[in-house]
Amino acid sequence: MATRLAPWTAPRRCAMFDTRWRKTIRDAWGHRARTLLVMVAVALGLTGAGAILDAWALVRTTTQSSYAASHPVAATLKITPLDTAFLERVRRMPGVAAVRARRTTVATLLYGGDRKTAVLYAVDDVHRPDIGRLQDVEGAWPPADGEVMIERSSLVYSGATIGKDVTLEVAGSPAATLKAAGLVRDVSVAPGWMDHLVYGYVSLPTLARLGVPPAFDELQLTVTDAQPGQQAVRQLAWRIKALAEAEGRQVGRIDVPAPGVHIHAAQMESLTLVQGAFGVLTLLVCGCLIVNLFSAMLAGQRRELGIMKAIGAGERQLATQILVLAAGLGVLAAAIALPLAAWLGRSYGSFQGEMLNFPVDHYAIPAWTFVVQAAVAIGLPVLAAAWPVVKACRLPVADTLREVGLPASTAGNRARRWLQGARLARPQLLSLHNAFRQRARCWISLLSLAVAGAVLVGAGNLRVAVAQSVDLLFASQRYDIAVRVASALPARELEAAGAKVPGIAVTEAWTRASAALPLGDGTVGKAFDLLAIPVHSQVLVPDMRGGHWLQDSDAEGAVIGTGVLKDNPELKVGQTMPLAIDGKVLPLRIVGMVDSGPESVVYVPQAAFNAWRGKDEATLLMVQAKDHSAGGQKALLDSLRGALEQQGLVIRSAKLLSDARQGIEDHLQMVVSFLGMMGWVMIVVGGMGLASTMSVAVLERQREIGVLRAIGASGRTVLGMVQLEGMVMALLGWLLSLPLSVPVSVVLGEAFSRVMFTVPTSLTPEPGSALQWLAVVGIVSLCACAWPARQAMRMPVVRALQYE
Repeated sequence: MATRLAPWTAPRRCAMFDTRWRKTIRDAWGHRARTLLVMVAVALGLTGAGAILDAWALVRTTTQSSYAASHPVAATLKITPLDTAFLERVRRMPGVAAVRARRTTVATLLYGGDRKTAVLYAVDDVHRPDIGRLQDVEGAWPPADGEVMIERSSLVYSGATIGKDVTLEVAGSPAATLKAAGLVRDVSVAPGWMDHLVYGYVSLPTLARLGVPPAFDELQLTVTDAQPGQQAVRQLAWRIKALAEAEGRQVGRIDVPAPGVHIHAAQMESLTLVQGAFGVLTLLVCGCLIVNLFSAMLAGQRRELGIMKAIGAGERQLATQILVLAAGLGVLAAAIALPLAAWLGRSYGSFQGEMLNFPVDHYAIPAWTFVVQAAVAIGLPVLAAAWPVVKACRLPVADTLREVGLPASTAGNRARRWLQGARLARPQLLSLHNAFRQRARCWISLLSLAVAGAVLVGAGNLRVAVAQSVDLLFASQRYDIAVRVASALPARELEAAGAKVPGIAVTEAWTRASAALPLGDGTVGKAFDLLAIPVHSQVLVPDMRGGHWLQDSDAEGAVIGTGVLKDNPELKVGQTMPLAIDGKVLPLRIVGMVDSGPESVVYVPQAAFNAWRGKDEATLLMVQAKDHSAGGQKALLDSLRGALEQQGLVIRSAKLLSDARQGIEDHLQMVVSFLGMMGWVMIVVGGMGLASTMSVAVLERQREIGVLRAIGASGRTVLGMVQLEGMVMALLGWLLSLPLSVPVSVVLGEAFSRVMFTVPTSLTPEPGSALQWLAVVGIVSLCACAWPARQAMRMPVVRALQYE
């Protein structure tokens, strides 16, 4: 018997296998709109998240390869005089890998009637690849006498044209015309357009043309340790300082940046982490959408699943059949999303590279990112579909064969009882009842809309908070122009020199010095500005974050800015704070803290500071203009500069406060814009989720719709019912998004405060963003319900009544 049945058993199983998979393909084609929607949902979510992953991996690879390959400088010491013999002695010191000499000169670029600050560098050996190597050189290198090479991130801001002449002027010397000979990329500096600086590279003879002594005065070095600590590098720099002072050389400012870390690395890394979080949220919303879509597909196949189980199909077989379909849709979605994500990721990575001043064109996206994206593309629809598939496959055969539509949930019954008292027409009342028919599906749809709205409103809250912080920061600075002179003058003389210019309302002279906190090993920490200002300043009314502002009795008092506090979080009001200034220690007591934005600054009373130094010297002139228009302030700046120069003063720099504000806003714009963009992506996904929910609702109520049409309901009535149901869901999602936006805003505000500067935390949604989201959610509802409503309106009565 067994031998006779064997030939028939295998073909029957094979035929059964073929039949099941043919049915799977037929179901996918029969529900091709929903099948396409699943693919689009996965592809959309994967494109957004994949582009972020690709950009992050690309920039990370570029940073590690490009920045490390430049051999970034570990420390810079201001030493005069500086000669080859001393460089050679430093080079032989233990721990030193390479040294070079450099001179940095601040100049003014005159081009097209504008004056822009330029930073010029001259180095002893431009061809050396082992320290501060420049990249992407275009033009003859090194620059010849009378030429300047412009750092490429500064070119557009400078307004210069390669091959044409530019005019540069150093304070106290006549202007000189130089040829813009080419471009270079220096990955160690922040983009010039962002910092509103023009970086240039010249030779010592060219500096002599500009009136600058043709001698180097900065020693730069790299270390032998591949992963040095900042304090270890600082100790090495202090040993070099001791050697220089022992030989009678003067040592000025010592700069020891975080080893191997780009100046904007923290901002970009934190931004990428926030982006990644929103990418994950997008995938979660896509998962909710897939749950609804597979619920819709299985809702029309309950009887078929019951028949298959009745003739012997197992639950595992049925679940595998449907989950394989989900995986196949993921494969198709990956085929669409991976190339698109790679293109977007490279474009966005190039933008991030420009923010860091890194070239990314010569680097490939790492292969592992594509493996991760493919795994997510296949796994996401499988995991999202698992719950409705398992639920459908476990239904008893009798229930699947007997069921017509879906039963109402307990929550739906409670909602229906609550709606009984509403004075609405029967069709509208029925639409409201249907909105709460399925509790799980209702919550999934509401969650996807609420998360999308919370991100959009949270991004709006952050945008407003950033704008408020910038407004508060600059509202406390009530001057319009800041001028720095080369030679210090008594404060009253400097104020009197500026007051002679018509159009000035207030002049106030400040004293500026470089300060740092002494460390236990004899070194000092990161340097910051110390500003000695009048206690009753007319041009600075700071926003206090703790303690009080300087008073006449605070002879040894100091107010620290939030920038200093970020680098030294242990500082507190009432604490003693010794500061190292010009080789001496000034003991101070912290009496208050102010919001200084991204700047690291400490304020002290001018009279007490001058008494401590034993001289009355001021180098900063803060000017408040009578005319606050942009044109009026620019004209006043030119008049002030000319008047001071006629009085024999040499101006090192002169800047409008509005330019400083623009520089800060340029740093912040990319963060806020990206968050808003992620909110719009999630809104698209949420709208697709609402469309799928309404599609399921129409499918389940085909018989109800048929009955309504049979007793005289018009297509327009049915259309209005579907649109009303969708609008109710959208409004509930909008209401749920408002409280959900609060924790999103708090998280975004905290992350932004740690990276950039402190912003106020709002525990209420910003009204403008909330109203914008309300308008958007209404449009999303109309668009999402259009296709299901069209289906319901055009459904023949006979077909609707035949649905089981």
